Amino acid sequence: MTFFMYSSSAKVGYIEDKYAEIFAKQKRRNEPLHNLGTAYRVLCIRKMIEKFLNSTNYYDRDDDDDDGCNENSGQDENDSEQTNNNNSNSNAQFYAKQVVNLGSGYDTSFFCLNDHSNNTNNNANNIRNDTTVKWFDVDFAEVTRRKISIIEKHKEMFEDALGVYHYERDGSELRSMNGYSLLSADIRDCDELKEILLSARFDPLLPTLFITEVSLSYLPNSICERILSLIALGEDGFRLKNAAIVSYEAMRLNDEFGRRMCTNVREQRGTPFLSCEGSSVIDCESTEERLRKSGFDHQLCRKMTDQIHFSLTKEEIFRLERVEMLDEREEFDLIQSHYSFSVGVKGSYFKNVYM
Repeated sequence: MTFFMYSSSAKVGYIEDKYAEIFAKQKRRNEPLHNLGTAYRVLCIRKMIEKFLNSTNYYDRDDDDDDGCNENSGQDENDSEQTNNNNSNSNAQFYAKQVVNLGSGYDTSFFCLNDHSNNTNNNANNIRNDTTVKWFDVDFAEVTRRKISIIEKHKEMFEDALGVYHYERDGSELRSMNGYSLLSADIRDCDELKEILLSARFDPLLPTLFITEVSLSYLPNSICERILSLIALGEDGFRLKNAAIVSYEAMRLNDEFGRRMCTNVREQRGTPFLSCEGSSVIDCESTEERLRKSGFDHQLCRKMTDQIHFSLTKEEIFRLERVEMLDEREEFDLIQSHYSFSVGVKGSYFKNVYM
């Protein structure tokens, strides 16, 4: 999903985001059915993020000792101790969390949610506090460099949201003292992804939410399964006891409309939906099965036509449906039925949040 589609949706009024035009190369207006579909996707994803950030589940870090989760590949132990806020009680519990956006592009969710938490004056949900949440946006170096150059030109982003920050890896990464990190990595290489996250002080002991928005659809199914297994099962130095992945991805590409979608994406963007072409992952049931085989304890998947009504209130849907006149309702519903909204959960923390 190009950022142009997002910025168009925000400009028309579907999404409240003062940062959208900052990153948009193109200023032209998109068609109503794409604006509305983009708005539904973004708002459903952000509802899931906010649900995690606002969750008050207690998490006992000491429970991980028996599972070998304390292997953190040389990670700074002081960072872990800081988030623990352990006082004199060896079984102290805490709220610290992490969000990892894979293939984030020019996504502005961190900045929008940061503004929201400041406006509500709710310190418990203030994502600028690195003892509450660490946020990692991950994409190719050429994308992160451009995003950094844009951030540097806008005071409301680098000063108000990030505070003190520094660069890494020849300027392709930004790491903020407020908990935000913009990391350059090829998510197709799980070894690199793991290494980059750990070098940015990613903490495998914290409950962590992973997000993908069509990122997996462009990857071969074998690589998708490798990424999912890394999150659910982990590897030495990277074992998460409490993790979840929330994904918005293409599906049902084996029917006539789905094949036409694949052709359009290939011709217009030059990047086909490799994950679904020639794959057995074609619908909600097979998506849940892939999550189960990858090691997640609980799985659910819905068509976007269903997820919209599950995530959003009637009042929210009423507002969105009236921003523009939508003449192509049948086509809109057909498009939405070819995208899935899935959740995979590992551990009790996220079971209480999402299931």
